[in-house]
Amino acid sequence: MTVSTARPLVPGLVPEPRDITLLGGDADLCQDVRLVTSDVLPMQRKAMRGILTSAGIRVVANKKKYVVEAKVVAAAEFDLADVPEAAREEYYELEIQGSLIFIRAPGQHGILWGTQTLAAIFRQVALGTAIPNCLVRDWPNLPDRGIFVECKWGPDRMDLLDWSLVIDRMAALKMNRLGIGLYGCWGNCRFEGGPTEFLMVPVPGHEELKSEKHLRWYSPAEKAWREETYLPAMFAANFLGDVVRNGAEKGITVIPFVNSLGHNTLIPRLMPEISAKTADGQPTGVGYSIADPKTREFIEAFYGSIIERYYPEGIDFFHIQMDEVWPDYPDPNDPAKVASPWCEAPVSKARSNEENLQDYVLWLVKMLTDKGVGKVVMWNDQLTRHMDALDAGFAAALEQAGLKDRLILHWWWYSNDALNDKTHVAIGKKLGIEGWVAPMTCYFNWSRYDFRRPNIELMMGMAKQEGARGAISYAVHDPSHADHEALLANYAWSGTDISHEDFEAYFAGRYGQGGDTYLAGVAALRAAHVAPLSHCYQYTYSYTGKGVAFPRAYPEEALGRLAAIEGDPAAELRQAAAKAAEAAEAFAALAGREDYPETDRACVRSLRANAERVRGLATVFAVLLDQRAGKADKEALATARGILLDAMTVIEKHQPDWVVPATLMGLSPLLETLDAMLA
Repeated sequence: MTVSTARPLVPGLVPEPRDITLLGGDADLCQDVRLVTSDVLPMQRKAMRGILTSAGIRVVANKKKYVVEAKVVAAAEFDLADVPEAAREEYYELEIQGSLIFIRAPGQHGILWGTQTLAAIFRQVALGTAIPNCLVRDWPNLPDRGIFVECKWGPDRMDLLDWSLVIDRMAALKMNRLGIGLYGCWGNCRFEGGPTEFLMVPVPGHEELKSEKHLRWYSPAEKAWREETYLPAMFAANFLGDVVRNGAEKGITVIPFVNSLGHNTLIPRLMPEISAKTADGQPTGVGYSIADPKTREFIEAFYGSIIERYYPEGIDFFHIQMDEVWPDYPDPNDPAKVASPWCEAPVSKARSNEENLQDYVLWLVKMLTDKGVGKVVMWNDQLTRHMDALDAGFAAALEQAGLKDRLILHWWWYSNDALNDKTHVAIGKKLGIEGWVAPMTCYFNWSRYDFRRPNIELMMGMAKQEGARGAISYAVHDPSHADHEALLANYAWSGTDISHEDFEAYFAGRYGQGGDTYLAGVAALRAAHVAPLSHCYQYTYSYTGKGVAFPRAYPEEALGRLAAIEGDPAAELRQAAAKAAEAAEAFAALAGREDYPETDRACVRSLRANAERVRGLATVFAVLLDQRAGKADKEALATARGILLDAMTVIEKHQPDWVVPATLMGLSPLLETLDAMLA
């Protein structure tokens, strides 16, 4: 007799399978298996072998007892009465009977997801977990699940192998969409001294369009200052097409994200003819003149080249972004000069900004779908929060053009505390427009640890209640936030109502007997983030604005803010440093366990680096506050310097390579300050 069970098949398995039926007794599993496939395509067969190998399984030819058999069979062979039509291509069954394992699915993607579940099981087998004989029936809650990796510091240094690693981690969570930011600008953010601008792919016919990066940091490993000028790795090696193909092999669709009006200073500065204009015809250097035919000619050629170069097999989604169209600081030589992205030339002023925006979006959707794009996606906020442009007239124009079912609105809001009344999938659904949600899974990893699990719970609850078709988070990727990505994946696949607090304990199960150590570490890390710490990050002072003298004085401005806090901020920072040290010790203990899978070790290594960053920052600022009050001597300053340098050493060794230079660049000014004081 079969018995259904609600208990986890293995500790920490994410996403949780929908249905597990116990078949009696425990399985007899071996790390050496023979793999037999039927009607599995070569690309998926290759992916299966890679998935199994990553879990420590050796695929051999001569095993008779230990066999994994994978079959794609007709949908009619399954009972799919409880499986939504949209989920059936990803449905799979995994049966474990003694030494035999069977994976069955009606589609190629289902075979991959079943293999991922099997890999997770074998990782726990390696930790000594007993696996029951069972039948798993499983399918996704949402058709579109994944993360969007913004073009920021870190992603700009990721090479092809790094992107492959991200794809593997996403696929293990049964995510099937990876957004990659290809163009984005933040004129008021001047971390490198000038406007923050990223262009991740070349633009044919425009060699002048490039975003050269410049970082300077102290390297503890080299005991020397490093200074590097470089182009984004994806731009320099032009390997986006390889990422697209790699994703397809693992069941992941790679989606280009290209800012199309807001977050746009590089192209309009270097191509002033398509920039937004002032009333007297002068280019503002921010935004496009979206009603001008010259602009549309460039956009069509640029976006068309992305499709032709990187998606020769076809393209399912293209994200035009269109968020935060507001004044910015585009001039590299004048950080106080603000300019508008809304064009005031006669070609634009014939209609209102709202009308121009609506017409431009309609044109973009038609232009891209005419080039073979399945669905065009855009952020919601300009339509709903900054303008009232998402109205019945806009929906009617989409419908008249036959485009309503070709547009997806991507709804974002990053608060941990409450939703925004103008950020709801239901607003678009009432007009017949599908929606994704965009919680935040990881961001600011070059500057600080950013805890956003409550936001994920809020946004995914809204997605469930209001009928979103997808969840693609706003993010960069860092293994420190593996729990955030896993929480999103669990909601998106399993449709579970588990709270983010309960999920933390469930996620800790992947560390086996070290689960309590993991939970103690994350609790200590969050406790270390006291209010005064928010004033300590150098990145906070890399922004320009009206009335702001730039470059801003750091750490002097931070110390001024801290000194203005009531109470004893120095004492709070010392307590934060102690908690961070406690967290770092817990994560170090787990990171040293060779029996954990590499992905789980990478998580605690990066968490350790985050804890050490807090320890170094809090220690230094507590001592600097003491020094201002006449309570710290050179010995105290030297001790703080040693702790900061130790923290930087751990960061350099344990944070992902791609983000280390930017992380150390944010800490290096404190090292310079202490060295000057100790000289």
